[in-house]
Amino acid sequence: MTASTGGPGYPPEWRTPPRADDQRGAYAVFIAVITSALLFFGGLAYDAPRLNAARQDALHAANEAARVAAATVASGGTLAQARTAAEERTSRTRLIYGQAVHVALLDCVGSRVQVTVITGYFYRSVLGLLRPRQPIEAVGAAEARLVLPSDEISTLHYLGECPLT
Repeated sequence: MTASTGGPGYPPEWRTPPRADDQRGAYAVFIAVITSALLFFGGLAYDAPRLNAARQDALHAANEAARVAAATVASGGTLAQARTAAEERTSRTRLIYGQAVHVALLDCVGSRVQVTVITGYFYRSVLGLLRPRQPIEAVGAAEARLVLPSDEISTLHYLGECPLT
């Protein structure tokens, strides 16, 4: 036997302790768990506000697309022209972190036009390992007011292309 493993005839301090008392590596597991938890919570602290900002920006883009679509329909355009105008507006709009935004749905009832846009947020932290992209859907609405040539607001509460119900 070598001096490193100990055995009979060697001093007790040279002997290897029994396996039940062996605690080598116990802190390594603890450090790995704590480090993983800190990375996860750090990713949440980094990505959560950015995701919230991306959602708010998508909502602003949806509202802007709805305003453009409502103005198009109010000026005598069709729903197809309103959708084209909303898509053209969103194609020129880049969200806060550079994501593209697309019109998913355009609907109108009475004088109210509603636009649903879709986009996504790409995680920048370790959360991207779990889910690389968070889809975002935002709904914006606008109401068109018809103005008469005398600069009075019309009492007519629906647009030509939009059904009443």
